[in-house]
Amino acid sequence: MKTLAWEDIVEGLEASVTFSVTDDDMRAFADLSGDRNPLHTDEAFARAKGFEGRAVYGGLILAQVSRLLGMELPGRDVVWASVKMDFRNPLYLHEEAVVQARVAGKSEAAKLIDLKITVTVGGRKIATGRANAILVPLV
Repeated sequence: MKTLAWEDIVEGLEASVTFSVTDDDMRAFADLSGDRNPLHTDEAFARAKGFEGRAVYGGLILAQVSRLLGMELPGRDVVWASVKMDFRNPLYLHEEAVVQARVAGKSEAAKLIDLKITVTVGGRKIATGRANAILVPLV
């Protein structure tokens, strides 16, 4: 887990994490959320609807955004203020995806960091978005 000081967070600073989603992850999310939409749980149904297989839950992709912000950029002393994601293409089970954050700006007065988020698999954009995070002062 990284611990970045306010001064270390500069426009253009980037971090990323790589992840893939397993069957166990999908089952755990379905149990936790109660979302059993067959696009996520039934391979034949998803294929019949034109997908290459079961689509990963958007919530599991957002969980990786949380991992990136809380562990890498800015790291330990952050809380989310907001997040907005636009899902452009499905992510499928076992695909290796990268979620990347880049500092787009920051507000000194609010200790607010504006981050541009992208999720990709190879050259395919899965999602893009923005997150605003607050660096919590040490007590």
